[in-house]
Amino acid sequence: MHDDIGVSQGNPAPLCQWIFNRLHEFHHVSGDSTGLFHRLPADLSRCHVSIVDDPPGTWSARLDRMFLGRDSIEQSIAAGPAGEYAVFHVPVRAGDGTLLYVAGFAFPAGSPLPAAPELELAAATMLQVVESERTRATRFLHDVVAQRLSGTGFQLELLQLEIQAQSAEALKRTAEIQKSLEEALKLIREFNSPE
Repeated sequence: MHDDIGVSQGNPAPLCQWIFNRLHEFHHVSGDSTGLFHRLPADLSRCHVSIVDDPPGTWSARLDRMFLGRDSIEQSIAAGPAGEYAVFHVPVRAGDGTLLYVAGFAFPAGSPLPAAPELELAAATMLQVVESERTRATRFLHDVVAQRLSGTGFQLELLQLEIQAQSAEALKRTAEIQKSLEEALKLIREFNSPE
């Protein structure tokens, strides 16, 4: 997966970037998120913004404004353990103009900052990369993992038929394995379902 989406050749890449969904959860985080959020990207995934909301309500209010369409691009200053950051939030829209996500970028305070069109392009690019990775993971889960689990489940059914009359313990064990496979397939289906 791509960790950093550069904004342009003339401007520095953000130290950290993220995407929030409409539930105010981190949909994606990459870069050095510890400098601003005190957490690694993996620790922020699917978490509500409230875990980094300092002072309380600031980030949530910002997202509310963005999702309600009151702000097109919002710039603010945020403090982290390594100093201050210029933070930008940019709406990410579908082709029909529907607001899907809010992307965020953090740059060291005082560094050259990108223009609004560059941020909008970077936000759209970041979403494309995230969705491309999700599509690839979904395809892998379906094409490789789910197919193999289904094949194993079928083999267990055949084995179950063969040993039904021979051993109650083996029958019980095969049923447990089959249940475990069904749970794994259910998790894969849930992962593949759209948000």
